[in-house]
Amino acid sequence: MKKYLLNIGLLLLAATFTTSCSDEEEVDISHIDFTPDSWTPGAVDNWLLQNFVMPYNIEVKYRFDRNELALDRVLAPVREDKVIPVMETIKYTWIDPYETEAGSSFIKRLSPKQFVLVGSASYNNNGTITLGTAEGGRKIVLFVINNFAKTEKGEVRQMLHTIHHEFAHILHQTIMYPQPYRNISTGYTASWNDYSLEEALSRGFVTQYARSSPDEDFVEMISIMLIEGKVGFDAIVNSAPAEAQPLFRQKEQLVVQYFKDAWNIDFYSLQTKTQTAINTL
Repeated sequence: MKKYLLNIGLLLLAATFTTSCSDEEEVDISHIDFTPDSWTPGAVDNWLLQNFVMPYNIEVKYRFDRNELALDRVLAPVREDKVIPVMETIKYTWIDPYETEAGSSFIKRLSPKQFVLVGSASYNNNGTITLGTAEGGRKIVLFVINNFAKTEKGEVRQMLHTIHHEFAHILHQTIMYPQPYRNISTGYTASWNDYSLEEALSRGFVTQYARSSPDEDFVEMISIMLIEGKVGFDAIVNSAPAEAQPLFRQKEQLVVQYFKDAWNIDFYSLQTKTQTAINTL
C-alpha cells in the first residue's frame, strides 16, 4: 500500500486538547445503520452513477464501511454534503486535464476503479497523518474530506496533491520511470519526517516526504509540478540553495521525458491545463 503522509509535529499534540465531552453528554447513534446493503440510493448516488460509474467505471464509496479501512484507526464518516463538491473538483481538476491532453481512453484505462472517502484524517504514531492511500493501482482512499471547501485553494491543492501523487504511482507501476532519476539526489531515509523542509530542499527534494524513497520522490515531483504550476514550481526551485537547483532541473527534465516517452503526453501542456482548472474552479 502506498501512503501519502503529512508531518504535523506538535500540531497533533495541540489538536488533542481542542475538544472534550462532558460526562452528561450522550450521543444517540442507535438509529444509524452503517450496513452498506441497507442504504437506498439517493440523489448523490445517482449523480455519482452518471458522472463516474457510467463514463469511467469508477466506484465512489462514501457510506462508512469498516471493511474498506484499517481497523486500528479511529475514523469518521464523510458528510454527505461534501461528496459531490469533492468529486466535482476531482473531475474538473484531475480527470478533465488528463482527458483533454491524453485522450478519452487514458483515464478509462489507467484510473483507479474505486475512490473511498473518509471524513477525518488517519493519525499515525510517528506524528504524521495519512491524507491518502492507494492499493495496487485499483483503489484510492481520501481522508480529511469533511474539511474540504471548493473556495479554499489551499484545501483543493492539498486534496489534488494526494490524487496526483497516487495516480503517478499507478503510472510508474505500469511503465517505470527512467532509472537515472534514482541517482540524482542522495539522503533517502525512512525517517523523512525527522528533517525539515529546508534540509529536503537543500538535497533536491521537493517535499520532506520525497526523501522517503526514489518512487515517492518521483511522484512528489509530478504532483507538486502539477498543483503548483510552472510559476509555483520555479519559486520552489529558486528558494533552494544554489547548489541544489540543478538537481531539481534534472528531475524536471526526466519527468517531462517520461511523460512524453511513456504516455505521449506533453507534460508542460498538462501542467498548464491543471493550473488553469485549479484557478478557475
